[in-house]
Amino acid sequence: MKTKSILFIFSILTIFAFTGCANTEKDTAEATTTQEIATEQETSDETDAAEASASAASDNNYDFSSYEKRINTVTKKVNNAKTSSNSKTNQNRFYNLKKQIDDIENDLDSLDDTFEHSYEAGEMSFETYKTRERSIEKLEDKLDMAEDALENKFGIDD
Repeated sequence: MKTKSILFIFSILTIFAFTGCANTEKDTAEATTTQEIATEQETSDETDAAEASASAASDNNYDFSSYEKRINTVTKKVNNAKTSSNSKTNQNRFYNLKKQIDDIENDLDSLDDTFEHSYEAGEMSFETYKTRERSIEKLEDKLDMAEDALENKFGIDD
């Protein structure tokens, strides 16, 4: 009797576990090409540009444009990168672009730390700190999109 009960419970749990778990085309669709990611980024750039100009007045006019330019440049390089039939060439191209992305990311992290220390030292208001923090997060999101596009293009998940 115990064995039948355990088997019955196990069967029911198995049925519930797999019911409704099938992937549909909609669920599995994701931006895997650099063109799709670039299109998403262009739409995001327009929205972010409007938000950045609105928040510029409230963040003591800190200029993030140099970071935006660097991110846009590396994104264009990623989108224009060509894959080769030679795996070593692909690897070199991937890691060259990945290093550029990592350098920007490290600079943004350092800038974020600088802002945090300024806030903690009382040199910056909380509102200014949070505004700058949000600006950095938006830049990091763009950088993450470029990194995702790079990984998708070369088929390397680093």
